[in-house]
Amino acid sequence: MLAAFDFRWWLLLHLVGVFGFLLAHGVSVTVAFRIRKERDRVKIKDLISLSGSSVRLMYISLVLLLAGAFAMTFQLHYWGLLWIRLSLGLLIATIVFMIGMASPYYRRVSEAVELRPSGVPRKSDEELEAILKSPVPMIVAAVGFVALFAILYMMVFQKPV
Repeated sequence: MLAAFDFRWWLLLHLVGVFGFLLAHGVSVTVAFRIRKERDRVKIKDLISLSGSSVRLMYISLVLLLAGAFAMTFQLHYWGLLWIRLSLGLLIATIVFMIGMASPYYRRVSEAVELRPSGVPRKSDEELEAILKSPVPMIVAAVGFVALFAILYMMVFQKPV
């Protein structure tokens, strides 16, 4: 089945996945930096909701980029290349790191902007301020950028087969 396809179709699938993945992450990164400056609880909640709405595109795109990458790797017999295995390992490690760091942070932000049934915020303005000043979004964005750069570097400067 894989041999019947010109590998360029798999490359196209991979690149469409990469494009969608970066597009979805662009929304999340924009929100991450925007909520650090926002103090209106309703706006913060709306921004987090906006970021959450891009998650489906992110996961669908991740499946597409991995499907294209795996198909090309099998078709072209590239599993022996170190950069392929390093790129996959780095992608997995980055995803695990980001989920492990970003999810608890956004859960804390979401809880901080919630109102009690009485209408009083669950967290004081000072507590919300401290949560929003957290370096987590900057760390997550930096790790994501470095990982993406490293994967791109390996793809572009790989040794010829």
